[in-house]
Amino acid sequence: MKFRISEKYRLEIHWDKSIYDEDGVAKLEGCYLSGPAVKEVAQMNESDSIVLDFATQYVVFVKHYYVAKLSWKKVNHLLSKIYLSDVTLSNRYINSVPKLNDNDYIVIDTEDHEDDKHQINLSYKSYLIKSDGELYNFGSK
Repeated sequence: MKFRISEKYRLEIHWDKSIYDEDGVAKLEGCYLSGPAVKEVAQMNESDSIVLDFATQYVVFVKHYYVAKLSWKKVNHLLSKIYLSDVTLSNRYINSVPKLNDNDYIVIDTEDHEDDKHQINLSYKSYLIKSDGELYNFGSK
């Protein structure tokens, strides 16, 4: 599986540690957003969330449409990064798909979320990436 995202629309989610101590939830400690799209991100609300669409990558594990909700409590906008606190990634299948490694990251394609398109696109196309920058290809042997 391949994916292409224009650099302009690339937003990355990084974390220091992922913790799985609750069914359906992964806690992400030390979480921040980075990448070229950070400059375009509007002011984010505290205690908010977005929906990440991993359907094409996780179809091997989940027969249903796989989306996960990324939620946070606090936001700190800096010039090149947006730090998030009390972050969780939740989906009822999260404990039956491969766990996030601490050095993995998620790439979000924000192209469909500019002001004129955002209202009709309810989720963000997202991809889990290995620490070496390669896309996880769960379907290959």
